[in-house]
Amino acid sequence: MSAAVRRTTYALAAVTAALLALVAFNSFPSTSPSAAAAVARPVVKSKYFTTGDTTISCPSGWTATGGGVGVDLVGSMYVARTEPTRNSSGKPVGWKGDVRQRSNGGAASGTIYVVCAP
Repeated sequence: MSAAVRRTTYALAAVTAALLALVAFNSFPSTSPSAAAAVARPVVKSKYFTTGDTTISCPSGWTATGGGVGVDLVGSMYVARTEPTRNSSGKPVGWKGDVRQRSNGGAASGTIYVVCAP
C-alpha cells in the first residue's frame, strides 16, 4: 500500500472514530445531565476465596460480560477452571473458577472477578 493510501486510510479511520464517539456520547435517553447520570454503568465485582473453587454472581437481572480468576502464588498454584455461570435460559449471570496447588492438586486460594452489565 502506498504512503498516500495509508495516510488516507488513517484519516478516514480517525474521522470515523470521532463520529462514533459523538454518537455514543449523545445517545442518552434525554439531553438533561441528570438523565445521562442515571444510565447504569457496568460494574466489576470481586471476591477472595480459599476453598479452591467458588462462584460470584451479578446483581439480579444483569448479564456477566466477562470474568476471571487469579491465584495467590504464581508458580505454586494454577487456574484449573474459569468460565461463566448461566441461568436456566442460558444467560451468563456470574463467574466460576477453580484454583489448585501445583504440588498436590489440592485446593488453593485466589480472587475471582466478574464484569456485569445492566
